Amino acid sequence: MKINMGLDNIQLYVGCNVQEVGGRLTLITPPEEAANIIGRNAQKIVQEIPANDRKAVVLTGPMAVWAYLIVFHAVLHAFGEVWYDDGRANKVLISKH
Repeated sequence: MKINMGLDNIQLYVGCNVQEVGGRLTLITPPEEAANIIGRNAQKIVQEIPANDRKAVVLTGPMAVWAYLIVFHAVLHAFGEVWYDDGRANKVLISKH
């Protein structure tokens, strides 16, 4: 399972104001408000995945560290392994239960 943290992941950012600015997607919703929205969306994504399909998850894509921390919190105990992939063939195991 991969979770794209990029702003093009509509499922993760539904309810947030994401706009194209200068040809690039930008999160307009203030982080203190977006944090709760993203957290709820991440929990919903996890709940939609059957428990027997939750062996490992990879977090990848361009986004601020605070958003990664929120999604990490949502997936930490739901998956056996949590990986980070920087998109340059550098995959790092972050958590294993």
